[in-house]
Amino acid sequence: MAVIRPFRALHYGRDVVGDLAPVIAPPYDVIDDAHWQRLFDRSPFNVVRLILNRAPDPYRDAAKTLASWWHQRVIIADEAPCLYYYVQNFELPNGEARERRGLMGAVRLERFGEGTVYPHERTFPRAKEDRLRLVEACRTNLSPIFGVYPDRADTLLPAERRRATEAPWIDLIDEFGQRHRLWRLARSADIAPIMAALRDAPVFIADGHHRYETALAYRDQRRAGGETDPDAPHQFVLMYLASMDDAGLVILPTHRVLRELPHEPSRNWIERLHAYFEVLEFPLSDAGAADLTARLDDRSVPTLGVRVADRNALLLLRLRDPHALESVLAALHPSLRSLGVTVLDALILRHILSVDCTAAAQSGALTYTHRDSEALEAVTSGRAAAAFLMRPPSMREVQEVCLAGQTMPQKSTYFYPKLLSGLVFHSLDDSPQFAV
Repeated sequence: MAVIRPFRALHYGRDVVGDLAPVIAPPYDVIDDAHWQRLFDRSPFNVVRLILNRAPDPYRDAAKTLASWWHQRVIIADEAPCLYYYVQNFELPNGEARERRGLMGAVRLERFGEGTVYPHERTFPRAKEDRLRLVEACRTNLSPIFGVYPDRADTLLPAERRRATEAPWIDLIDEFGQRHRLWRLARSADIAPIMAALRDAPVFIADGHHRYETALAYRDQRRAGGETDPDAPHQFVLMYLASMDDAGLVILPTHRVLRELPHEPSRNWIERLHAYFEVLEFPLSDAGAADLTARLDDRSVPTLGVRVADRNALLLLRLRDPHALESVLAALHPSLRSLGVTVLDALILRHILSVDCTAAAQSGALTYTHRDSEALEAVTSGRAAAAFLMRPPSMREVQEVCLAGQTMPQKSTYFYPKLLSGLVFHSLDDSPQFAV
């Protein structure tokens, strides 16, 4: 059974909308209040009005908005089923130029552990409930899930040939200066070899775990109601697939920022770290921070950076002996024990500081950032008690965890850059059913 298949995408009608740059947005979960307002004000058709509606009844209002756009031909359907070749050009934080290539299509939904789709992170229940109510109302996948697959030789060759001979169907520069291009692949000569190359390939979810689990729950609802056709659209989900060997596949670190330290467990907690870590001090300066973050790239042993409000130094923690963790992390699979994010979340936060990471994240006591400077500044400014810096897991480590049937802690990875919402949508009905 093919992992991916073409579909008739819903998309913005440029005869009505014009330039697409004002109507697209990043995924809902990286949009803060100020960014939301900018997107909302940018265009009456910005996709944020669907993916992150803020009306009193956001799900009903998103569905009404989508229906209105459909009837106004703001949103239209492609004439034929296609795969969509999606190329992103971007710069890394250090200014290095990269290009990431992948395909968007409809991927058959499978329960984790029962097929070839694997998660790598745990999820938050509240976010899944929110996304389920949205898909129930709109009956549409509004944003693509990001998946990766082990390299298959020449998978993208038909798409590259199309790219070499045709102008892109969509070509835009987003607000961050990143270029996004899409080519439609509608010919069987292009689609068939891609589907054959990806048939039964394992797919590892890089980003969008909540939306994938939501799609499964929605599929099961439709099945329970008697809609059991295995090829119906609700049996599939909109997904972008990139090769794990793509030079543009980038994982950024996800640092932890703790608003306050628990009173009792925090006594002498730095001293307790010495039982597990070699603790090195760096000056509390820009040069010291640069030296510390450079040392985080050492992959020979789990290594973490720490900034604490009441200490006049930055700390670098290097695990002394992995075997010393066995008593604390004995319940965890070996593929997880050597990960920096596991050492931080399970040993330091949960075991030494008695922080319930899930509850702290949902209450806002524990927050996340991908910028070293932002994490350190939160402590310097007094907005946080401690910041923990780490290196990102490698793609090999992600694959090992997935194939072992395990999941990393929440917010372990940040695949950069994000995929845009608003390029194409996937209707969960054979014919879109939008009623104003």
